Amino acid sequence: MMRVQWYRVKRTYDKPQGGFLAIGPRYPGVLSDDGLTVLVTTHRAGRWTEVVPVEELEEAPEAPKLRHRAK
Repeated sequence: MMRVQWYRVKRTYDKPQGGFLAIGPRYPGVLSDDGLTVLVTTHRAGRWTEVVPVEELEEAPEAPKLRHRAK
């Protein structure tokens, strides 16, 4: 069963060319069956994915809070 969890990228992560992940924000991801990598997909455009080793991530147990923009 695939379960989505929230992760934060550690400062030590060496982003590959074309990678989209940034340090700080929380990203939804799915842990691989072997537990070695996480498949992270952008929440804006589901077609962008990046596979990241688990040692480059830390769990962020709660989803990010949506900010209300002033009109």
